[in-house]
Amino acid sequence: VQLTTSAAPMLPRARFVTLFAVATLALASIVLAALPTHVSRGPGSFVGVGVSLRLGTVMRHPVRLHQAMVPLLRKSIDMPSSSSSRYPLTRVRAEEKKGPEFHKAKVASIEEAAAGGVYTVKVDSPTTLSQYTTPGQFSQIKVGDIKPGFFAMANKPGEDSLEFLIKKVDGAAGTIVGLKSGDELEITDVMGKGFPWDNVKDNDKYNGGTYVFATGTGFGPIKAMIEEGLFKGRKGLKIYYGARNEEHVPFRQKFDEWFKEGLLGNSEEIPIVPVYSCDGTEKKEKQYVQDVAVVDTGDHIDPKTASAIICGHFDMTNTMKEKLVGELGFPPENILTNF
Repeated sequence: VQLTTSAAPMLPRARFVTLFAVATLALASIVLAALPTHVSRGPGSFVGVGVSLRLGTVMRHPVRLHQAMVPLLRKSIDMPSSSSSRYPLTRVRAEEKKGPEFHKAKVASIEEAAAGGVYTVKVDSPTTLSQYTTPGQFSQIKVGDIKPGFFAMANKPGEDSLEFLIKKVDGAAGTIVGLKSGDELEITDVMGKGFPWDNVKDNDKYNGGTYVFATGTGFGPIKAMIEEGLFKGRKGLKIYYGARNEEHVPFRQKFDEWFKEGLLGNSEEIPIVPVYSCDGTEKKEKQYVQDVAVVDTGDHIDPKTASAIICGHFDMTNTMKEKLVGELGFPPENILTNF
């Protein structure tokens, strides 16, 4: 139930109605008390409340109130005034609008990760670091009064600092990558539950292939999954990564290292498929992950045992979901996103 301050003006009205009912019953009791009739003391009898009034100049009569009036009288007495009741309701609305709390943190390092203004930003924040448990989780970060941005962790949980893959654009992102080591910023607690990997982590059951689709800085959380070792021994892993060209692919120097450590499934070669939207060396038509990603759904693979992970902008994510479910027969619960 949502409380708003519009309920506050109703309280004086309710109080007035209650008091009016009490006054009416009291007047009726006075009139009855003036009559020379006998009133029994059964369940509906009148009980004295120790109040006397003068009717004209004839005599005094004790005012007798019916038992049913007592709760009404008490309610009217105990009812808060309009001014006092307005404050708690306003406070409820203010608390509802209150945003996440930010706490101070420091930049540990900032390094260029790829062409096009893409950087890895490491942040020292013991509080947020201790809360980060699952790849795909994120936080809000801001500098000064600039509107905060949402950024997903690019490091595996348990490291010494938080790492974010951030592209230099207007707003919080551009301000953050313009800082230097030791500068202060503000960060929230960890948000989101991350990728629900438990849904598909059974390598024996989900052996129909694992297909990863990422674009831009969305590769950051995928890096966290890789380095966490979630793809070890995974059959049929294939990672489609969309970028402008090869120079815009972050972490590409780590691909061989990941492959040699067995972090890229059980493939015989590096299963990362780059998809370039603008290849400067050859004149090619623009290509995007959601357009060229092809999943092997031959007779030897059951799509219901396959899984997919999507991380990127909303249009790509929604398009890939529709394609995987509608065209390729993936169960929706086998498609993982971090929002």
